[in-house]
Amino acid sequence: MFKHLHIENIILYLSISLPNRDYMGVVNVTSLKGGVGKSTISYQIAKELSKYQPTILIDRSLSTTISSHFGIKDKFPRGIYWKDFDSLRVVNMGCSPEFLSADDKHLMEEFKKYYFSYENIVIDNPSLFTDECFEKFLYNWILITNEFTYRAIVVLTPPDDIIEYTLRMMLPINDFLNDLLKKKFPIIDKVKLFNPIIIVINQVKSDYQINYEKIRKYFRDPLIVPVPFNKEYLENPLEIELPNIDIIIEYLSMKITANKYTKQMNSD
Repeated sequence: MFKHLHIENIILYLSISLPNRDYMGVVNVTSLKGGVGKSTISYQIAKELSKYQPTILIDRSLSTTISSHFGIKDKFPRGIYWKDFDSLRVVNMGCSPEFLSADDKHLMEEFKKYYFSYENIVIDNPSLFTDECFEKFLYNWILITNEFTYRAIVVLTPPDDIIEYTLRMMLPINDFLNDLLKKKFPIIDKVKLFNPIIIVINQVKSDYQINYEKIRKYFRDPLIVPVPFNKEYLENPLEIELPNIDIIIEYLSMKITANKYTKQMNSD
């Protein structure tokens, strides 16, 4: 199952989290910079996961790249804002005045449906981490899921100075989330909410060497996965299978297995 994990320079660190159900829960694909291929990575992960289990992809990106590609013009809560592909559902939940004015009860019912109907949930987030809809989305999501962790797949692109700058800017995210959530959840106090589990270095050219030690200065634990550059991916990013996507899926599958085992041991 883990035959690809020996690839040179990929460092594996198993960090077992304890979600409130016995499968993966939610994975947030995020970055602080546009144009890094975040939506492509989100879709490829969701598509692969859906081959094994029902999966939902929530498109929160500002450009709604994935939704636009599949002709989903409406946004939650109006119209037909979703599309199904076998075991994969894509939902257009981009930020809009309608989302901001939506009744919280309606939003919570929608989240409840997602959370208990799908084994895997992948969220394609805006590169602007704190868009005006983020707070409303996060509060209501936690009320339904009771998950106080923001599991992240961080997408970066070379060169080194951009990678390091982006990682440095991510360091305060945990404190930001703590301060944000304490407004409505007073029990939150310095909890590790921002939890990067995978860092994807996208669009890696053949002459570029990833500086793993520098990345580990900022986030020690995540699996680091390079995705080689290919101009065909720029032309048809959602239609071509990305190399090394199987490494990401295998790692997520391993975490699912670990979570199931840990929960079973705790319940015995």
